[in-house]
Amino acid sequence: MNFKLLMVLLIGVLTLPLLAKEIVLTKQVDFGRATHEKTVVGLVKGFDTKAYEIKVNPNQTMSVTLDSNIVYFKIYSPNKRLGNDAMFDGKSQGNYFKEVLSKSGIYIIKVYLIHEEAEKDTKMIYEMRIGLK
Repeated sequence: MNFKLLMVLLIGVLTLPLLAKEIVLTKQVDFGRATHEKTVVGLVKGFDTKAYEIKVNPNQTMSVTLDSNIVYFKIYSPNKRLGNDAMFDGKSQGNYFKEVLSKSGIYIIKVYLIHEEAEKDTKMIYEMRIGLK
């Protein structure tokens, strides 16, 4: 391996943590037969994000509540990537969501800190209630 290529690889490996701004940890939320609501407790830190996958059948009602003024959530419909195309954005629409969902599939709830707190590398414990009927 020539010296220039080795240096480029070494610099890339050393600077990768500086470029990685967000880490997404994804978990599935399973509802048992007897329950229609789950309480999820988690921790977000800095730009890290928690994503929860919810399997929804057509015409089920999903509700999400997150009581916080610095932790928000977004909801993505099936086949949507985690980006700017959320069907619900808690930062602008509030901390409560309830809707009858016509499309079946895996919905994703993304939990994150507001930008100002993420920049400070704040750690925050949250409690989110998810209902599915």
